[in-house]
Amino acid sequence: MLSEDYQVSVVKLAEKIGVASRNIENNIKKLKKYGIIIRLGSQKNSYWEIVDKALQE
Repeated sequence: MLSEDYQVSVVKLAEKIGVASRNIENNIKKLKKYGIIIRLGSQKNSYWEIVDKALQE
């Protein structure tokens, strides 16, 4: 979903997937820890970038 909408919020991801936003936050934390995604931009106008290109396909 991040590759389709790089500015999607945690709340919107949770709604689309059907899980609690806390679960999304934990998974995003893991993805950042493993260097798979990074958050770019200012705090108000930021977006996700998928660093691991194999996951974009």
